[in-house]
Amino acid sequence: MSKILVFENNPYWRGFLAEAFSPSNEINFVSRRNAFLLKVDTAHYDVIILDLGSDIKKQLSLLDDINQKGLYTPVIVISETESTELIVNVIKSGAFDFVVKPFSDVRIQHVVRNALENQSLKNEIDYLRRQQDVVYEFDKIIAVSPIAKACIQTLKKFSTADLSISVSGETGTGKSFLSGAIHFNSQRRKKPFITINCANIMENFLESELFGHEKGAFTGADKLRIGRFEQANGGTLFLDEIGEMSLNLQAKLLRVLEEKTFERLGGTKTIYSDVRVIAATNRNLETLVASGAFREDLYYRINILSIEIPPLRNRIEDIEPLSIFLLNKAIRSVDKRITGFSPTVIECFKNYPWPGNIRQLDNTIQRAVMLEDGRVIQRENIVTPEPLKTIQPPTPLPVNPSHSMGDYEKEMITKTLDECLWIQKDAAKLLGISPRVLNYKIQKFKITHPRWRRNKQV
Repeated sequence: MSKILVFENNPYWRGFLAEAFSPSNEINFVSRRNAFLLKVDTAHYDVIILDLGSDIKKQLSLLDDINQKGLYTPVIVISETESTELIVNVIKSGAFDFVVKPFSDVRIQHVVRNALENQSLKNEIDYLRRQQDVVYEFDKIIAVSPIAKACIQTLKKFSTADLSISVSGETGTGKSFLSGAIHFNSQRRKKPFITINCANIMENFLESELFGHEKGAFTGADKLRIGRFEQANGGTLFLDEIGEMSLNLQAKLLRVLEEKTFERLGGTKTIYSDVRVIAATNRNLETLVASGAFREDLYYRINILSIEIPPLRNRIEDIEPLSIFLLNKAIRSVDKRITGFSPTVIECFKNYPWPGNIRQLDNTIQRAVMLEDGRVIQRENIVTPEPLKTIQPPTPLPVNPSHSMGDYEKEMITKTLDECLWIQKDAAKLLGISPRVLNYKIQKFKITHPRWRRNKQV
């Protein structure tokens, strides 16, 4: 259901528009300028229909007011006056379309539908199918092993149920791709598929990314920002690494899932967004719930349907066909006529545990393609480093009475980073904190290292 705001004085046209758009849409009428501005300030609308009436100049100024407020809503202008100059001015002022009275219900319904579809296309900023080298058909996903076949069949069933889904699995197993397959085989396939990685964004920015913010909501917010939930309206939102989300944001996420409404940061308008959520994590959410790091009510809300993606080492039969597929993809961007792998390479692939799963296999093949000068990739061009050994908990530092807790914490973090070769993800795991928290503490204590590309001082 779309929300439409209509600025119209004429009782006949108010009745005409009400009949044209009810009951499949929520339509609100105003006839006074102040009431109109109050409506757009306090509520969210999908489309605005603005009748210029007899005082064309005064009503046109409403378009300027809408632009100054940074509204994202398409405006359709209607008028009994038809002139090229007026139409040009209206379109230049930011209106989506201009419709001359009298018009039929079919005509105005068509214009509103185009406005909604145009808005949906603007929102679809991620995973646009036209530029993806990806096929989301379940029957074409490589699954030879019994465990992979069973996984695909389950996901295929999940795609037909319009419910929240929890996808778990190790890093690199293809959770994002398979979530895309669920979306593009669902009834929401024609709507946006929007993704966001909750572990890669600081908490104060993550809230803005999810829900958007109004102009002036905080320092640096110089314009209105549309959040991922608003972008994904009608479609699917993929929340990767949801286990890294703070408890505060978890509470707000739960409200959106239950009520389908939210407000942008710094705003008071309640925005409706019908979104299907697919949440992914490489952490054990049940363990996080038990420790109090993840809300139990949110866990049950996103875990209506759940599935674990098997690691590559458990689906050995898939390794060779996957390798051939990834090789064909890799050679498209280079001027080489590589036809396949030597038998020793395939044997190496099957015997290697692939801690980074499909992502690591893909990177390994891309590197081999660049190194290989022949027609067949040879073993010497395959680099498969030894899997990381199990990291032992850091040895506690001796207590120094002259040190504060902050000094002690900084020393412990520095020591752990050094033990993990300054790889922040490994250090965070060793310390028992999320990568986001570790990054915050690194900036807080101004810890730097030459191998890091950026050493921001806060």
